[in-house]
Amino acid sequence: MLTPFLDSLSYLSQPSSIGWVLLGTFLGMIFGAIPGLGGGMLMALMLPITFTMFHLDAQIFLISIYVGGVSGALVSAVLLGIPGAPSAVMTALDGYEMCKQGRAAEALSLGIMGSFVGGMISWVVLVALSIPLAFVASKFRNFDYFAFVMLGLILIAFTGGGNPIKSLMSGLLGIFVSMVGFDSVSASSRFTFGFHSVASGFSILPVLIGVFALRQMLSDIGSTHTGKPQQHAAITDIVRHLFRVFRYPLNIIRSSLIGSWIGILPGIGANIGAVISYSVAQTFSRNKEKFGHGSEEGVVASETGNNATVGGALVPLISLGIPGSGQDVILMAALILHQVEPGPLLALEHPTVFYGIISAYLFANIAMLILMVVSIPMLTRVISAPLYVLAPVVLMFCVVGVVATNNRIEDAWIMFAFGLFGFLMSYLRFPLSPFVIGFVLGPLAEERIRAALMSSNGDFTPLFTRPVSGTAIAACVAFALWPLGKALYQALRRARSKPAE
Repeated sequence: MLTPFLDSLSYLSQPSSIGWVLLGTFLGMIFGAIPGLGGGMLMALMLPITFTMFHLDAQIFLISIYVGGVSGALVSAVLLGIPGAPSAVMTALDGYEMCKQGRAAEALSLGIMGSFVGGMISWVVLVALSIPLAFVASKFRNFDYFAFVMLGLILIAFTGGGNPIKSLMSGLLGIFVSMVGFDSVSASSRFTFGFHSVASGFSILPVLIGVFALRQMLSDIGSTHTGKPQQHAAITDIVRHLFRVFRYPLNIIRSSLIGSWIGILPGIGANIGAVISYSVAQTFSRNKEKFGHGSEEGVVASETGNNATVGGALVPLISLGIPGSGQDVILMAALILHQVEPGPLLALEHPTVFYGIISAYLFANIAMLILMVVSIPMLTRVISAPLYVLAPVVLMFCVVGVVATNNRIEDAWIMFAFGLFGFLMSYLRFPLSPFVIGFVLGPLAEERIRAALMSSNGDFTPLFTRPVSGTAIAACVAFALWPLGKALYQALRRARSKPAE
């Protein structure tokens, strides 16, 4: 096993391979930083080109785009408050607040190093535990998936700061929006109210771009605040704060492990890894009130968690032939185009590909760290453009990206509608993050619970009796009751202290 791994490292060390790593990572960063595009779109566009490449070079190139796209999304999230991809939604909550406070370099440094460390920890997981962890994940059933989704929803609804009632209402509204459209089980339309343009439901990209990008632009246009976020982040500033991330070692390790595990679970993705990492970090933080208002812990958790999912998602791909995310579907397609079948026999029949993918992920993370530090100072100049110049450019990329994803002009109108919706929610002081979380996790929860009930003939008992799902449900109850228990404890303390006074 060691020999093929060393051979793959030797191949990756060749100038041509390093060139593919640098090119893929840089292009992925650019597309990831542009709101509405993202690394996944670039991977799809590059797939036909990889057909003419050597099969290992194709994987190197696509994995580098994958890593660069996830990491690059933090640039616009911090500098503009607009996530370049859904995986950076949580980063925008605190990163942009830090930017407005004149701490753009700190936020970018935390995001860059958090991305690198999360990627390296997930690489260790990929190297050491790929086969056994993929075997364990393959044993999960639908009730287990549903329980984990519920745990993610409960964490943000009941343990975050702010008004819990508004947070819960926002989350439930997100779930409701995710249910609009065609029901694949009953073959009927739900909550469309006669509008055929939403018969297929709301895609995640127009909703998130609308809620975050257009809402932010509307807020900026309507704001009377004349100050602008910090516009300069020199390389020396970024390097000086680069190791600031290690002030939060528990947060880093916890978020990396969460992201790695979320990535291993097929079909979940980097956005959910960031959401759950962020939610758990907020739950255990001593400064919950800072989350959403420029928390360094929030940026670290989000970027560490979303990048760790990349390595985790490669585990089921190379071990079981099951893509862990949408980007992994493209990687799988590239392998099949080159007549290489991913799955349990990949390590035996094609060891150079198996270990080449693992090595490519390592080199891509190193390239990401270097390129992000070098190129971000140039990208920060985008912020210096006047709003009347910047807004049309951002809007153009948003519209192009949203329409090009599904080739539907209706998605552009959906994006505009949710931009107004997000602006209204902000005006009414409803938190946006629970809405986004509900919208992202809602379909997954519905799909898993319906499939589980069909297999159990409508019996809910396995949800509570299976070890994995039962533990997750117990954690849901504990987290939901925690605020109530804390309030009762404080009330009892106040009651006992009164006689003494």
